[in-house]
Amino acid sequence: MAAPFFADDLEVLNYALTLEHLEAAFYVEMNAAGVLEGDAAAYFMVIGEHETAHVAALTDAISAAGGTPVEAAPSYNFDLLGDLTTAEGILGAAQVLEETGVAAYNGAGREIVDKSILTTAGAIVQTEANHAAIIRVLIDPESNPVPSAFPDATEPQAILDAVTPLIGS
Repeated sequence: MAAPFFADDLEVLNYALTLEHLEAAFYVEMNAAGVLEGDAAAYFMVIGEHETAHVAALTDAISAAGGTPVEAAPSYNFDLLGDLTTAEGILGAAQVLEETGVAAYNGAGREIVDKSILTTAGAIVQTEANHAAIIRVLIDPESNPVPSAFPDATEPQAILDAVTPLIGS
């Protein structure tokens, strides 16, 4: 087993919160853009609400444990994810973000000590996996929304390397 990446559960929670801030901001921006229509627009509104709820739950958990929650970045570079002026581009970007979120939770979950935090993280990763499945079907209605019995688990440093360019200064 790999050496721990995080010093404690608060670091794991702030890692997750950083990713949730990113996702929540993405859905706010994409919903405001008005590019999506029909089912895609409806699902994006719901997914955006979920991401905002994840931010609130993680913020509350960190504060309740005596920690300081990380703040959202002042801006995000979502244009690095592709052409966000088309529905196809937005859906592709959402797929990348949701699958990255699932892989991040799966990769960091092994380091959580507090079982109540593990329960919260498990509930969030389940929702993120549902989001990924919905996005897959919106991209291709004939696709398998759940292509693997065991989604990827990615080491935290690899996730941070992937998302850091998206986080503006």
